[in-house]
Amino acid sequence: MVLADSPIRVGSQSQGDSRGFHILTLGCSKNRVDSDGMEHLLRAQGMTPVTRPDDARVVIVNTCGFLGAARDESVAAISELLQQRQDGQFVVAAGCMPALGDYRNNIPSGVDHVMTTREWHRIGDVVSELLGEEIKPEVAGCEGMLTTFSRAQAGPSAYVKVADGCDHACAFCTIPSIKGGQVSKRPLHVLQEIVDLVGQGTKEIVLVAQDTIRYGADLGIKHGLPSLLEQVVEGVPNLPWLRLLYIYPSPLTLRMVDVMAQHDALLPYLDMPIQHADKTVLRNMNRPSNVDMTRRLIDHARNSLTDPVMRTTLIVGFPGETDDQFQTLYDFIAEQEFDHVGVFTYSPEPGTKAVTLDLEPVPAEVAEERRNAIMELQQGISLRRNQGLVGQTLQVLVEAVGEAEDEAGNTEPITVGRARRHAPEVDGMVFIPGALPVGEMVDLEIAAAGPYDLWANPPGGAARPLHRPVVRRKRLTPRARGPRHLERRGNGRPVPMATPAGTTPTGRE
Repeated sequence: MVLADSPIRVGSQSQGDSRGFHILTLGCSKNRVDSDGMEHLLRAQGMTPVTRPDDARVVIVNTCGFLGAARDESVAAISELLQQRQDGQFVVAAGCMPALGDYRNNIPSGVDHVMTTREWHRIGDVVSELLGEEIKPEVAGCEGMLTTFSRAQAGPSAYVKVADGCDHACAFCTIPSIKGGQVSKRPLHVLQEIVDLVGQGTKEIVLVAQDTIRYGADLGIKHGLPSLLEQVVEGVPNLPWLRLLYIYPSPLTLRMVDVMAQHDALLPYLDMPIQHADKTVLRNMNRPSNVDMTRRLIDHARNSLTDPVMRTTLIVGFPGETDDQFQTLYDFIAEQEFDHVGVFTYSPEPGTKAVTLDLEPVPAEVAEERRNAIMELQQGISLRRNQGLVGQTLQVLVEAVGEAEDEAGNTEPITVGRARRHAPEVDGMVFIPGALPVGEMVDLEIAAAGPYDLWANPPGGAARPLHRPVVRRKRLTPRARGPRHLERRGNGRPVPMATPAGTTPTGRE
């Protein structure tokens, strides 16, 4: 998989591996799970993954279609591959964008095959047909689009998709039109994947879905997610961390929190996208508008969990949002003091209900001002919370080792990890002087803090002065296969190394 911050390189003189394949993954963590599944299926029929597109016989672009900018990125990536591809090389467009009928025609001509999110498990047949080979039977373990598979290589952290699709009808969202209704993976299959990953050394499992709290509803499982969590804790007792993402506000969250409170492996991390805090805006969004219930869910988590971490995402500039309604949201964020907040400006997406609403559009510059106001507020909150961690000892999962360079050009090894309070991709990091083994979990004293990242003293050593590194490298270089989220951090920007004084990193929520 190419790094998001590195150019696509194709068109070399070499024909590459005659059975080599390369997957370029765009978009969210759920897409990455699908890419892992495609890799598994292709490996099973004798294909070989390669790190560069120009060394591959087949290049697969797993596209994102959620927003216009994501679709543009997908089109640009496919176009570049087509313009520079070698003789005999095939390009496949997969994922979300082909599932959008209105945008399927925007996929550049010359692509050899197009397949949607619900067809990725057929990648083996597609590649065999392109290569003129006999189509082999489906790999065992396929359950429609939710294939149970083993990773060829596992990193310190891994996503496990427990369901796909969504039954909600949020006015701003294209996901139901892309993925359809929710389809959950059976509990035993989820457990199988987790057991396999932990057996390979994975320390953190992150359960993902479009709406994780509704896991199992389509299977008729009562209290599906809490039940699944208890099965995982019992069935995989050697799993250190289990994290949940994308918890839609729901009364079932109360029961889920109660289960989380009983098991140390279930991280006290609640990621609950509320989108807004004004009742009228929420009703226009077709989102849960009982803000008092939202408060109850947050309070229950904070009262039930030890050292709880709260994360949410917001949309500002939704059609009809007034200054007073935005102020309601601003005041709610100030009141609740979330640990992590992601803020997005509304994007009108064709085919969604929001574009048909008879409401006054919010000018783009006003929406951006509102986003910046929330971000400034949240940075202050996050900085205070992080500074409260200085002097404490936190458990850190080591993910990569690289080099930090100071203003004088001197370099030294630096280790990057995450604490229990940091989800992959979206939250901060912990920086440690020196080199620690990738995949290890270590207890470290926090020495300094910024609004996003933390700096820790090396284990067992005296505190070391923290210099202010200047990023000259595009990314950290893992000493072992590291988690893919490090490869895409910052949406193509250099890995930010903010100073302890609180320099604002780029490309961060």
